[in-house]
Amino acid sequence: MKKIFFAAIALMSSIAFTSCNQDFMDGIAGPLTSPEETPQTVAFGNGAVTEVPAIDLAKVTSDVVKVCNITAPTVTDENAKLVGYVLTIGENQFDIDQKAEISVTDLTSIVVGAFGMRPVEREFEGVVRCYYSANGQSIVTVSDPFKIKVIPAAPVIEEAYYYVGAANGWGGQDYKLTNGGGDVYDDPVFSVVVPAQGGDHWFKIMPASAFTLGNIWDSPSVVGVYTNGTSALEGSFIVSNNGNDAEGSGANSWCIKEGDNPADFYKISINMMELTYTITPISLSSLYYVVGGIQGWSDSKRTHLFTPEAKNVLSYTTKWTGAWDLKVWDQANFGNWDAAWGCVVDGDNSPSGALINSGAQAISAPSAEFYKFTIDMNTMTYTWTKLDNQEPTEYEFISLIGEFNGWSGDFELEQVAPHNWYAEFTQENSGMLKYRANHDWNTNWGFGNDGDWNVSEAMDKIGANGAGNIYVPAGTYDVFLNDITNSMMFVKK
Repeated sequence: MKKIFFAAIALMSSIAFTSCNQDFMDGIAGPLTSPEETPQTVAFGNGAVTEVPAIDLAKVTSDVVKVCNITAPTVTDENAKLVGYVLTIGENQFDIDQKAEISVTDLTSIVVGAFGMRPVEREFEGVVRCYYSANGQSIVTVSDPFKIKVIPAAPVIEEAYYYVGAANGWGGQDYKLTNGGGDVYDDPVFSVVVPAQGGDHWFKIMPASAFTLGNIWDSPSVVGVYTNGTSALEGSFIVSNNGNDAEGSGANSWCIKEGDNPADFYKISINMMELTYTITPISLSSLYYVVGGIQGWSDSKRTHLFTPEAKNVLSYTTKWTGAWDLKVWDQANFGNWDAAWGCVVDGDNSPSGALINSGAQAISAPSAEFYKFTIDMNTMTYTWTKLDNQEPTEYEFISLIGEFNGWSGDFELEQVAPHNWYAEFTQENSGMLKYRANHDWNTNWGFGNDGDWNVSEAMDKIGANGAGNIYVPAGTYDVFLNDITNSMMFVKK
């Protein structure tokens, strides 16, 4: 360790200095208003400060920690009285005694504030001042700068984690847990959505490093629970060697009980800083909405509804901007940004990708043109399909007409996105109606024969020009039409 001698400075009056607590200076006169005299060197002998080894806060077991070794300067004046010490670390100052200890909380605050929680050695510069009073004078001796090396107390967090369990046959990297994309010590929460599969659902979580080993189960950093078969949907976990399903021997498996938690998917989140987890059952909705540039990123405008194409497969067709176009909300979570579905990388304009709803980012169309955007909630993926016809027929008006207005006049829909029309409509009395364009009958949309489509039995149909009238029971509906795909939808409110 480096030995650092004090430079002794005598002041004719008390000096002003800043510290966390200056009680030790009580009784010493304040600074004179006249100019300071030239400081004089006073011989204080062999006082010294020596550095201590790097401080690993994860291994500190007390509330305080020693940051250096202090040997007080030898004082020849028998009237000299030691008042105290002040330790300076950067802009932080602390009253200390000769033990040179400060609180673990303070040292943690300094290192985390400067560098974050990543558990690697960080270096600071420190200075110690020793204060004496003698014969009415205040005397300060100042050490040369010395190094304070600190390692934050934080778990080792890897850049990626993977689910292994019932959904992928206990192997492979099919389901990656992701955070928001930033530094893992700033954002230590990792999440993934996996299909429920049916039956009780067993799983563990593996760090990315496990997949560089010959056998992933040889990893010393398996993420699991202490008690095998833990079924609580939230709690604490451990990072340890594989438990081999022997209770208490290491990281063991979770088991989500299907009977208690019926769902289509499970969202699994782990907080690697706090070592806590949450499991959220997800039941698929029949209604999914676009939230994005075309509706002003509003958390209240449910004006852009996806069209069902197959079980849990839906689409929305319009002309997109090609820049941060959308995220997806399901009916139950509309307005909750934490539950929005999106992509991993903000503004990703790939022709296809994975849908996530933890740290989900905005999805961009490949270009500013007409596309059908399709989401497959069975596989949690999306695709963009460019339309062959980039100049679809334009309509000035789309409206409803029917028995509610004596088949005379029009109830107008609003074009909320290119070729997508919406209105809130109240059917006072049950009856027939149709959609039509530009207030005439040259282009009108219906289904089958008159009354074949009762919107209380099915909310959506693909219409045809001149087809049968639509039966709408009394009630208030969100009404949609896409004049490119001929998708018609009535959602009762």
